[in-house]
Amino acid sequence: MELTEGKLRQATKKYNEIMNLLCYEHKTIGETLSEDTEDWNLRDMVAECDYVLSTYYENGHVNYDLKREDPKVWRSEVGRLKRFIAHWLPYAEDMVCAQGHCSQYDNERGV
Repeated sequence: MELTEGKLRQATKKYNEIMNLLCYEHKTIGETLSEDTEDWNLRDMVAECDYVLSTYYENGHVNYDLKREDPKVWRSEVGRLKRFIAHWLPYAEDMVCAQGHCSQYDNERGV
């Protein structure tokens, strides 16, 4: 699928909304609290969402504990991440991550 500039802006806006909601403000792109994300592309956003999603299934992680403490919020957050990945991954198939994310979608330059 072709990624237009408008689609990339749309994806970045949605990605930032999700990261801010989940308290991962440092992983946003082009915002005040963004850290080391200036070179990221859509593949990086998908990979980071996948990594964050994995924490919801990692025993001992605060996101995993949310499943027991507030299952409705846990399902909502997991659903947001899954929907972002499912929607935007087809646009990112031919891209290469600028950075590693501990994700199944990593294909970092030089690796």
